[in-house]
Amino acid sequence: MKTIQENWYDLLKIVIEDGEPHEKDDGDVLQEHLINHCMISNPLKQFGNQNITNQMFLDMIEKGVFDIEGYPIKGAALSQYVAALDDQEQIKNQNVDGTSKFVYTYPNRIFDLVDKSGFMVNQFNLMLSRLLAVREGEDGLEYWNGSNRAVANIYSAPHDCGKNDIPCLQWLQFTVRGDDLILHVMFRSNDLYGAFPSNMLFLSYLGLKFEKKLKDHYPSVKFKGINYNSTSLHIYEHDLEKAKEILKTYG
Repeated sequence: MKTIQENWYDLLKIVIEDGEPHEKDDGDVLQEHLINHCMISNPLKQFGNQNITNQMFLDMIEKGVFDIEGYPIKGAALSQYVAALDDQEQIKNQNVDGTSKFVYTYPNRIFDLVDKSGFMVNQFNLMLSRLLAVREGEDGLEYWNGSNRAVANIYSAPHDCGKNDIPCLQWLQFTVRGDDLILHVMFRSNDLYGAFPSNMLFLSYLGLKFEKKLKDHYPSVKFKGINYNSTSLHIYEHDLEKAKEILKTYG
């Protein structure tokens, strides 16, 4: 598994060298590569087994520990983006049907997804409960149940049908095998130059929060990283030359 930075440079190379121009339905022109996959390691792996809290992780992001050479979003701005996962006021500040002053936000889709009937589900807790369920082995001991059902939908048909702006992240899934916790994600569309590293730090923070909840019951579990998948991975035309310079300098 590679770091966010290593994967970013690798993917820049793929999109620039193997991607093709594509004009979207809104007129934007992209350099696009379809069908993408990489494995991203836990950003805290480099710090070994140190007990780093979620707040310490956010502070490290703000201080620039995870800044990437060439990536335009750094430090405080990057930390603010990642910390949005904890913005309960943003989550609560939504209408009865789940909409808010934003077109969509990932936190409210994960923690408080509301359908048109008013039914609300905290998908974070739902995933957690499915992984915390245990099975009894032949030896009478309890084991992880190996559930494949710890899934959260970000796209919501009741909210998003007929809208032009729909979430780029479509769904996520947590699995535990042995002591390894892995977050699997699928993006229908991902801005590689302007968003990929931010997205991956945000999702890593989600993984670390999930790990902390699981550790209350299974102390040996460890967030291993992200299984990243996307269909349209792209660089906007107006960012393409900047991306090429980054690849030339750091790639």
